[in-house]
Amino acid sequence: MTKTLREMAQEREEKLLEHPRATWSSRSRGRQRPEKEDPIRLCFQRDAHRIIHCTAFRRLRYKTQVIFSPENDHVSTRVDHSLYMASIAQTIARALGLNEDLAYAIALGHDLGHGPFGHVGEAALDRFWKRDDHHQSFSHEMHSLRVVDRLAFRPSTDECGLNLTYEVRDGIVCHCGERSEQYVTPREKTGKPLEQIRKPGLLPITMEGCLVRLVDRIAYAGRDYEDALSVLGPMPPLPAKVSRVLGADNRVIINNLVTDVIRSNLRTPERVGFSDEVFEALNSLYEYNCKNIYYHPRLSEYAGRAQKMLGIIFDFEHRELASRRESQWGIVNDADPYPVRELHHFISKVYPEGDRPALTQIVVDHISLMTDRYARNFFQEIFLPKAVG
Repeated sequence: MTKTLREMAQEREEKLLEHPRATWSSRSRGRQRPEKEDPIRLCFQRDAHRIIHCTAFRRLRYKTQVIFSPENDHVSTRVDHSLYMASIAQTIARALGLNEDLAYAIALGHDLGHGPFGHVGEAALDRFWKRDDHHQSFSHEMHSLRVVDRLAFRPSTDECGLNLTYEVRDGIVCHCGERSEQYVTPREKTGKPLEQIRKPGLLPITMEGCLVRLVDRIAYAGRDYEDALSVLGPMPPLPAKVSRVLGADNRVIINNLVTDVIRSNLRTPERVGFSDEVFEALNSLYEYNCKNIYYHPRLSEYAGRAQKMLGIIFDFEHRELASRRESQWGIVNDADPYPVRELHHFISKVYPEGDRPALTQIVVDHISLMTDRYARNFFQEIFLPKAVG
């Protein structure tokens, strides 16, 4: 009997996955909504393609990574960071015999929940969220899961949410790349449903998810330094420990970190992480970036302005919805300004009648999907005077 293309792909995958904790596509816990398997692609590859083709991923090209200048072709944006991560995760997964497709998909989707202006926007959304008496925090990890589950869509379909596999969703909500961890080991118990997670920090359930959690730091540590050189001008020299152990440019830094992770996991396959010397140097580089980049006066000044702007936009959208009966949300009036029409179009697209969240959740969802330039244009359209005549 002739094998199908899918069966052939499945056999190839199982031969290549030599790592004792590799995740086979055939053993996936499945999707939230059952659907037919693709005739060619395995489930994790299909997830990666769904992510890269959705509008939420496309918007990342105009969202801040660290430097507030998405129109500057020489500065990394959030989509660049996601692609860097995906390529690094794929490289390490291949070397270790882990599932490349799974690592690639998690990396592509891990930051879909970031709002405009990077972590500055995340802090602003957290403040708005808590102002409405919510007890949990807003974090981009948990919101990334909400994006792929509920908010992301492909323009040619009416269905919202990407219906990804459990393993990819788990890797996204558990990526928590800002943690300083030397080693990560997959959790053994599933615990509560992923959509009920309220605090970041839960360990991923797959080794591929653990890998992506560490790769986040690998992708941004040296890249942020090089971006700062191109925008902020001359920087203090890197600490001697960093230059000696990791290198002094992003290409060398990534290569040394990747090589170290591979060698460390080959020695201890039950966990993924860094050697003592490399981990100490990586932390030193992060401290350098915090002191000289992340809290740089120019970036801090822009951050303050961005947060004020987002606060004004949030209050405007909140008032707009509060001024109408809930039954009128999502109804587009031609007489309304364009930003108001777009807000109601978003509501009608994403939330079916009878299944709409609270007002604050809708506004937070909408702002989280904005790009930096859309937020600026929104502010200008509503609040800045226009020329007469």
